[in-house]
Amino acid sequence: MSNPTAPMLLVTREKVKPKNEVSTASPNRRSPGGTSMPAEKILVLNATGKVGRNVCRALREAGYEVYGTTRSSKGTLAEQGVKPVVCNYTVRADLDRVFADTGARKVFVITDYFGAAKKSATLEFEQGRAAIDAAKAAGVQHLVFMSVADAEFFDEHVKHLHAKVALEKYLRQSGVPFSILQPCAFFENLDDAANWNPLKKGVVKFLTMQDCKYCATYDIGRAAAIQLKDPQTWLGKTLDVIGWQGDLSQVAAALSRVSGVPVKAKLAMPIFLRRLFLNDLHHMFLYYEVHKGPRGTPEAFQKILPDALSAEDWFRFHGYYANGEKIAADV
Repeated sequence: MSNPTAPMLLVTREKVKPKNEVSTASPNRRSPGGTSMPAEKILVLNATGKVGRNVCRALREAGYEVYGTTRSSKGTLAEQGVKPVVCNYTVRADLDRVFADTGARKVFVITDYFGAAKKSATLEFEQGRAAIDAAKAAGVQHLVFMSVADAEFFDEHVKHLHAKVALEKYLRQSGVPFSILQPCAFFENLDDAANWNPLKKGVVKFLTMQDCKYCATYDIGRAAAIQLKDPQTWLGKTLDVIGWQGDLSQVAAALSRVSGVPVKAKLAMPIFLRRLFLNDLHHMFLYYEVHKGPRGTPEAFQKILPDALSAEDWFRFHGYYANGEKIAADV
């Protein structure tokens, strides 16, 4: 659950650059005497994924030396100022090697039901357990685990959350110093060509027209930085990452304000097809639509991160349509 009473530690953004305009300057910090000190190291698992890329960016901006796992040395992590480490983040032996090689004592753990775990909750749990066990063996000082807001309250049909609930329990019993982030629906799902929903000029599509709670993956990274920089407050605690709330017509209005063109809000597919072909996600959205979940609020999250991205902020941050054309009319 969120912790709105925690002391506020700001990780602010000033004129956030679009996602492809990332500084690659090396982070450093100053000692009390004013001399430069090496930045703290953190390992980000699945660093090239939808979440991992922006988590890496946010952690670098917060001053960390970021190492990101990747299965290929030919990726773009280095261009983003992230130190790439070739590693299968789902394999314990690879993780043991990476912790030893990097010396990282902080880690951001992401598990992937739909990709790496091949839609198997059992396999996702095994992969997450391997990460937790490797972190424990390496003497990690702080593990941030990305779960899902209200994961324990969705019905049994939402299979892609089963492992998240089990991993939260395992982590709490592991003895590893931890905190948990529980995000809601990603703004990034509004531009998801891999799942047949590319963002195009004049239209925005999603799996529901109704009121929904959203967050930016960049804010997941900024929330992680808040927890990592204040372990006294956050170790053993959870935080719901919910940046903004609105229905799809409000999302469309936000895009219209940024782009300067009229925008229509449309369902990505009819509800009967959502139920037929995406039954797991259909039941997830029923929790949003019928039960008005998750229970956390943008107001609670904004007590921790006051400048959490709104829909309008996110379209400016995202910067481009799927075809590479700039979104903002004033850029």
